[in-house]
Amino acid sequence: MNRATPSGTNSSGPMPNGWQAAILIVENEVSNRILIERVLSTRGYRCISASNGKEALDILDHERVDLILTDLSMPVLDGYRTAQLIRARPALAHVPIVAVTAYALNDENEAAIHMGCNEYLTKPFKPRQLLEVVDRLLSQR
Repeated sequence: MNRATPSGTNSSGPMPNGWQAAILIVENEVSNRILIERVLSTRGYRCISASNGKEALDILDHERVDLILTDLSMPVLDGYRTAQLIRARPALAHVPIVAVTAYALNDENEAAIHMGCNEYLTKPFKPRQLLEVVDRLLSQR
């Protein structure tokens, strides 16, 4: 699979040469997943969705992504363990992971960083905040 696909609709996106970044959204709440997808689509990002960590790992077996957004509290496989398992895969060690969490406690956020997340974003967030984090992390790649 290609890491990115040509984008005919977003010439102002953060990826060079009109290429579209692929973002994996790991979120068990459908309404949150739809909201994140809509916000990211305004920048022309290609969104791939999973409802838990196990689905995310299955997707990563055959899809290449440029960034991962993951909820921390999910059934089947939570975001902490998902981040840890992603980091254990050498081919994915460079992919930025952002914890998207309702937990505003420093201990929870530090635990997410410790398990392999690059950053965290506390829900509820403004669309602008999500885009700033995603754009910044992708521009550093």
